[in-house]
Amino acid sequence: MNKEEFNINQELEQMRQDYADLKDRFDKQQIVNDYLIQKAMNSDVRRLFLSKRTVPLGIAVLVVAVVLSFVQGYEWWLPVCLIIYALLFFPGVFWVYKGVREEEMYNGDVLSTTETLRKFKKRYIVLVTGSCLYFFVFVVLATIYMISLNISTELMWRRGIFIAILCVATLTLEYVYAKRLLKSCDDIIDRLQIKE
Repeated sequence: MNKEEFNINQELEQMRQDYADLKDRFDKQQIVNDYLIQKAMNSDVRRLFLSKRTVPLGIAVLVVAVVLSFVQGYEWWLPVCLIIYALLFFPGVFWVYKGVREEEMYNGDVLSTTETLRKFKKRYIVLVTGSCLYFFVFVVLATIYMISLNISTELMWRRGIFIAILCVATLTLEYVYAKRLLKSCDDIIDRLQIKE
């Protein structure tokens, strides 16, 4: 074997070692990437199902609010409005989650899971819009009722400011929560497509 063949063999051997090192690094990087994608997916799936898990707490808070409104002697329309809201909103949450299962996020067919999540998003937007509209009607009725009372202007302004602050705070919280939930839904869809 001459010197030229020896150099070529050495270069080939070096290339084989470099290729093996690169393949090993790629495999390790792929494992890390899969782990990070799974960890992010777990966080998004937990956020996605948080609304469904908090329904019993919401029902308990609503029952306490209705009982307190009767005990405190508030007008009859306030607890009735709360009860109507509960009868519309809480079944609506289960309608939004219809067909959406946690285990399918990880193991289900990517196309059907993506389609299910898109339906979920549409239903969720309908529920939030309906909830905001109901809240708006409630505020209008409360304002009309407050104006119809024979109370001082100062007390009416205080109640009006309180209602305005309550409205802005509620709508802001709803917007922030809905935005995060819909972003989690989009992130899950993106990760499912990467996974495929």
